[in-house]
Amino acid sequence: MKVSVIITTHNRPLQLQRAYDSVCNQTRIPEEIIIIDDASDNIVADNLKYKRENKTITIIKRFKTSQGACKARNQGTAIAIGDIIMFLDDDDTWEPKKISDQLNIFDNNSQIGLVYSGKLIVNETARTTILYQVTPKAKGNLYPQILYDNLIGSTSSVALKKKLFHQVGGFDEKMPALQDYDLWIRCCQKTLIGHDNSYNLRYTIAEKPHHQITGKSERQIAAVKIILKKYQSEIANQGYINTRKIYAAKIFYIGKSLRYQSLLSAMPWIIKSCLQYPNLKVLALLLPLKTNQWLRNIFLSKLK
Repeated sequence: MKVSVIITTHNRPLQLQRAYDSVCNQTRIPEEIIIIDDASDNIVADNLKYKRENKTITIIKRFKTSQGACKARNQGTAIAIGDIIMFLDDDDTWEPKKISDQLNIFDNNSQIGLVYSGKLIVNETARTTILYQVTPKAKGNLYPQILYDNLIGSTSSVALKKKLFHQVGGFDEKMPALQDYDLWIRCCQKTLIGHDNSYNLRYTIAEKPHHQITGKSERQIAAVKIILKKYQSEIANQGYINTRKIYAAKIFYIGKSLRYQSLLSAMPWIIKSCLQYPNLKVLALLLPLKTNQWLRNIFLSKLK
């Protein structure tokens, strides 16, 4: 199978070089790397150091005006030659066996259309220090479980068949946030899901949360409303109690995003989520952020 890697970037030349190098240093080199520059102030091609190894093709396409990451990913997929599409955000990097590990999963089961990886969570200023790990667990038929939570995770961790991507309509460019989760829901309706049983993504957390879409609460609120409306009938089919669980989980997204700003701003959403369906994850948002993270690290370490 041919592999196309699509890297989206905007005004982060140093991070882009690091992400690009992590693809070029894979044990299994992709057939092509497509870089979509979403109207950076300076053309990234001017500073990017190419590594044309093993006949890998590097293609750079630049938007004149910013179109957003989803438009960039859709455009990259439209010109990709690969049977397998892999996405990488410019502030993330891959561990050396990401491509080979995920291709092995596709080779071993032709019914799988999407494969994801676990994550090594790092800070943007200290990427060699792993804050904690997110272990891949869910696999197989993940519908309707995917309606409850994003069981797959980050866009940068995923490999999927291009045929599947087109079949489900790609990224919804109207979504202000949670675009990956929206796509995973549609993919889970069509295919079996696999994971590589590893931690092949080094996922960066910004020191200032508003620098990432996940930290922009107004976008999170709008996206949650769209998802609840978009999948209204599918959610209703899960029954009364399960519908409340799903609504509680979506409201939790908003509370978690607002918690980075202040407990006061998050409190109304914490209460709303608990009223839908009480959950320890929601109540944990009442704790100071450092305490919350400390408890999370302890919990995750016990799962290893």
